[in-house]
Amino acid sequence: MKSDITPPILTEDGDCSENKRVRVADPGCTVGGEDRTNKLSSIYLGDVGTSGGGTQVLVDALMADVAINDKDGRTNAVHGVVSVMGRQRAMTTAVSTVVDEIPSYDIFGIFDGLRLAKFFEDRLRRLVKEEVKACHGRGAAADWNKVMRSCFSEAVGTVGTTAAEAVVMIVGKEEVIVLCRGGARVVLYSHGGVALPLCHIHHHKNGEEQILKIHKRKKIDDFIVLACEGLWDVVSDSDTYQLVKRCLYGKLPDGCTSESSTTKAAVILAELAIARGSKENINVIVIDLKSSSVS
Repeated sequence: MKSDITPPILTEDGDCSENKRVRVADPGCTVGGEDRTNKLSSIYLGDVGTSGGGTQVLVDALMADVAINDKDGRTNAVHGVVSVMGRQRAMTTAVSTVVDEIPSYDIFGIFDGLRLAKFFEDRLRRLVKEEVKACHGRGAAADWNKVMRSCFSEAVGTVGTTAAEAVVMIVGKEEVIVLCRGGARVVLYSHGGVALPLCHIHHHKNGEEQILKIHKRKKIDDFIVLACEGLWDVVSDSDTYQLVKRCLYGKLPDGCTSESSTTKAAVILAELAIARGSKENINVIVIDLKSSSVS
């Protein structure tokens, strides 16, 4: 089968002019290109946030089909996942996670459909395991460019598509690897509200080169949010930072664990997106990098 998938472009941290850390302001936010103060103080755990005029939106029915994944086991980085159909009539996007299976690495992704998600979950699980084992044997760093190239080559022959949108993220104790083919966005937030986009939402065109980004983790890195455009269309980096920071690093109620706080953060972000009128499926993954050390 003829393939028009091109090899990933490998960029090191800071090389791409679009991927710069930007400090997001704590007090307010920018929504739709307009400066607008958001009532962050009115958003509490379990409540739906409001913006601008403070119109309240009932989201119980819209959140009825929420799918939550919160691992209680030992993960390299504690995470919470929420997948919401929202105002769409069907789920056209899918989330995949592979955790606690590969030493020092977890895999997360948002894909254009369940079939593609299952494919990448199975293939990346095998390919990453093989590469981790091989790099330990040869005493060298993992070749993530080769792993991603192999996975997408298999995608052409098995799934039979070259244009499907997908964002794959491999989180290790030393680095974060992101492969972006559109449909979702990855933002890494660090101390002081600094936001570093690792993947921008773009609509994949046939033959367009996918971008492979490798970020070397630093001790100042706090958490990552991987989400589809159903969130990012209506929720700013500033609001995301404030809400997740409050959930992860605020005072936790008795009996509340770090695992449940990442899930709470993902749910609140989805609720806020619905309250602000998001028309898309909403998939959100929140990863607490402080739960795994950087050596």
